[in-house]
Amino acid sequence: MKSEQILVIRLGALGDLILCFQAFHEIRKAHPDAEIALLTTPAFGGFAKLMPWFDRVIIGNRAPGWRLDHWGKLTAQVHSFRPTRVYDLQGKLRQDILYAMLGGPFGPEWSGAAPGCSHPRLWPPEPGMHYTDFVEAQLRRANVPPQSAPDLSWLDAPLDGFDLPERYAVLIPGCAPDREYKRWPAASYAALAAWLKDKGIASVAVGTAADAPMIAAIRAVAPDVIDFSSRTNLPQLAGIFRRAVAIVGNDTGPTHLAAAVGAPTLALMSDRVNPVWSAPKGTNAAMLQGTPLSSLSPDKVFLALTPLLDRRN
Repeated sequence: MKSEQILVIRLGALGDLILCFQAFHEIRKAHPDAEIALLTTPAFGGFAKLMPWFDRVIIGNRAPGWRLDHWGKLTAQVHSFRPTRVYDLQGKLRQDILYAMLGGPFGPEWSGAAPGCSHPRLWPPEPGMHYTDFVEAQLRRANVPPQSAPDLSWLDAPLDGFDLPERYAVLIPGCAPDREYKRWPAASYAALAAWLKDKGIASVAVGTAADAPMIAAIRAVAPDVIDFSSRTNLPQLAGIFRRAVAIVGNDTGPTHLAAAVGAPTLALMSDRVNPVWSAPKGTNAAMLQGTPLSSLSPDKVFLALTPLLDRRN
């Protein structure tokens, strides 16, 4: 066993994990000789295993506090890892329960929200903070120094099986099924595809099987849109994003992925979220907010997208 055993907790969703890339990188740099494990949910276990910052992935479900069988199993898994320090980037009641079951103040050093932990995070967040700034403040309180941006070259894949146009933009029309307020209408995406076509840019729509009906609705109006739903894993998505002239997407995980890998990305956000806190982050990322999102006009999106397209010319 190594002298340091570091546990990082970040359960999801996908966008939250991506926004923690910088934090994961800084934790790895702060503990170069440690064995570092990520505690996350089953949906993201495979993705986590691709990340270069972790030696192990521990899977835990979002079980309620009364599920003693779950807590016993999870605690046993974490106990077997024997963490000497925990970075809790989730900060919810479930993690407070885990903190208590690991010994509370008599257990491992703990950076997070748990009452009585050795390295309490900043609370409440300062006005105007983005989530990444909030996590950065937590790490500084735990004596983790800042680092330059992480290398994301691992997040790519060959695209031999995809017939991609020479110049294309990517549309991300999906969102969580229980958050329809985050979805820009199919007719608006179709208008965007028509505008891009006039500029000699093809449109590629990506998503899961759950997004296929939305993409079909877009293609009913704009049949030239290429449908890649259910055809891509996350590294392939990243590869498609890197080669695109622009990405336009709802406030969902793949849009965060596009921004993270540096693609020109325009995120379309609802008035029911705070974009100052949760907008995708990247060197070429921008966002527009609709009140509500469905009222955001294609003309406004065209105007905001134009300078992003210029970056690929």
